This record gives sequence, C-alpha cells and structure tokens, in this order.
Amino acid sequence: MATPTTGPFGDLPTAPYEPPVPPHAPGTDVVQRSVRDFPETGPAVGFAVGGTVLHDSEDLIVMMTVPGSAMAGRRGPGSGPNGRLVAPGDWDGSYELSAWRGSTVVRAHRPGEPWSIWRWHDGTDWTPRWYGNLEAPWRRTPLGYDMQDWALDVVAEGDPATDDWRVAMKDEDELAWFVDNGTATREIAERITEVGATVRGIFERREGLVGADWGAFVPPADAGLVTFPEGWQELRP
Repeated sequence: MATPTTGPFGDLPTAPYEPPVPPHAPGTDVVQRSVRDFPETGPAVGFAVGGTVLHDSEDLIVMMTVPGSAMAGRRGPGSGPNGRLVAPGDWDGSYELSAWRGSTVVRAHRPGEPWSIWRWHDGTDWTPRWYGNLEAPWRRTPLGYDMQDWALDVVAEGDPATDDWRVAMKDEDELAWFVDNGTATREIAERITEVGATVRGIFERREGLVGADWGAFVPPADAGLVTFPEGWQELRP
C-alpha cells in the first residue's frame, strides 16, 4: 500500500515518545489531535477533539465523542472549499474553541493503518452513516492520540449487509485546494488518493472494520462530555 511519508501531509512531524506510551484504559478521557508542520509555526496541532476510550490494544483502538465535548481548530479566515479551511499564512497560532454537535461518533483504528472508520450512534441504535477518515496512523500520547488528517475521505450510507449500501469519495476538492496553495505536492496528493481507493474498496467489499460486529462499542448511555485538559495544544505536555 502506498502511504504518504514526507512533506506537510505524511508522518507526524514530531519524534515518537520514548518509551512508547502504553494503551489507555477504557473510560479514560482523551484528546485526539491532528498534527502538521505549518509554515507559520512549525509542527503544531491543527485541530483537536475530546473523547473517551472504549478499547485500546496493540490491534485496535476505539474512542467515542459525545455531543458537547470540546473541539478546537485553527483561528483564521475560512478559505477554500466549504469556507472552513485556513490558508497558509492566515493562522496566528491561536485556536477557535467549539463543541461536538449531532450524535455520538465512534472512531475505530487499527494501529499502523492510514485511516480510521467512524460510525454514529443516536442513543438508541447505530445510524446509517459511515465514514472512512484518511490520516496518518495514530500515535499514543499522554493526552490521548495524535494523527494527521489528510483531507480526503470515504463516506457510506445504509446497511453494509444489504443492497442499499452506497459508497462515495468526499472532499476531493479540499485535497486539490491544498495542492493549489502549495500545502501538499501533487505526488503526495496522488499517494493520498491511492490510499483513498484502498479504503473505498474496503467499504465496497464490506471488509475489515466495515464488516465487523460493533456491538462491543455501543456508547454507554451515561457517557459524559469531555473537556480539554490544560496544555492540550502542547506537543510535549
């Protein structure tokens, strides 16, 4: 599998923790952060979201985020597709704080894979919405997990066990915008697109986590929202 490994999109621009951070216990409140090398600041958190660990082992990590949990993104004028991206040079290093909205999302990641699989639970049942988020493999930190979002995504709707299953790509325009403004090279974008084709195939064939039993990862009914701890934006807290 071709995986981006260099440039602003690729491996995390920070050294791994030594010794490695051990798995987080179920029920632990964590922060997941997307980390990239920005021209304004150097390596920094691009966005972050609070969550709670449902499972963490060498083979699988699962975390959930309930509505009202903390979120943060780079502060700056929205540019590019959808008006939600901050162009190079427009970030002053500060963050806009917000909260997760909608249903509870559950993210599942197999360590080493450059993607995670998302599902939403409305408090009664899983919704028909699925998501394949392309990203650098997660790295455990004392606060939770770091990764790097690669803009391109796979979306699916329906029940993978039935004929109503529909799969498509999402945010190709955002990846193209990153190429146009020099944030990502065409080579990196092509390699990200290859990963996207791999993930789309997994969805279309109902393989891996898409075909797995998610019964063990139903969000607890009493799950609470998660706030950020002090120093959440520091890469070495």
